[in-house]
Amino acid sequence: MTVLRIAVPNKGRLNQNSVRLMNRIGFPVSDSNSRTLIAEFGKGRYQILLARAQDIPEFVEMGVADLGITGLDLVLETKRSVERVRTLDYGKCRLVVAVPDESDVTDVTQIEDGCTVATSFPNLTREYFSNIGKNVKIATVTGATEMTPQIGLADVITDLTETGSTLKLNHLKEVGEVMESVAVLVANQASLEAKAGRVEEVISAIDSVIAASRKRYLMANVPKDTLANLENLIPGVSGPTIMNIIGREDLVAIHAVVSEDAVNGIIAVLKEIGGTGILIVPIERMVL
Repeated sequence: MTVLRIAVPNKGRLNQNSVRLMNRIGFPVSDSNSRTLIAEFGKGRYQILLARAQDIPEFVEMGVADLGITGLDLVLETKRSVERVRTLDYGKCRLVVAVPDESDVTDVTQIEDGCTVATSFPNLTREYFSNIGKNVKIATVTGATEMTPQIGLADVITDLTETGSTLKLNHLKEVGEVMESVAVLVANQASLEAKAGRVEEVISAIDSVIAASRKRYLMANVPKDTLANLENLIPGVSGPTIMNIIGREDLVAIHAVVSEDAVNGIIAVLKEIGGTGILIVPIERMVL
């Protein structure tokens, strides 16, 4: 029996969302507190491998895993030969250049040649400074990068940030951006051919979850004489579904899929035209 193995981050900023995604496509993976490293589903047809996010590009390249979820930053940093098959809708962050608050540097172009830059991303950092014509020394660290200027290890850092709050807490200011990152689904190139059917099943399932996350299912009773205006208001996937209500000639029931960011406006309009029994529910999966 052919087994498809998917590597998922076992901890860190991508863990919870990745586990939640696996759960939603039918693989009830335990959270990061579990000691289980490999879990089997679908009568052994699928395996979920919980691994460090930084190891996943290597695991996928080597064929230890057929598919993997990790950060784009780690894919580019490790330079592993993997196929990026999907960009996911979480894990957004930036790899930035930062200096101490008291520094006179306000832009990365003002950083002097010969300074030391501490980072967990030596390849991306070296390439970035080379591209802007700066000759710097790279100090590779595996964690707590933001502390290195305070202890005299570095003058500058590059580090991942989502909101910038950690930089502020450590009295650092951003002066440049190396790249934007996001969670990505990567594939082993050989697996894309050898296990094409199984890979497509997983990718289609992920696509259906991503599509559903941005939509809501709307149900409401509306006056029949307002139907002419509803098609533009509630286009749905292929237009709203209209159903008769037993015992009512003046009302009909409408069902439609609507964009999450349009829900509040649609509710307001429905109420204005006499809509009642308005329900908005999440959608688990949506296959387009």
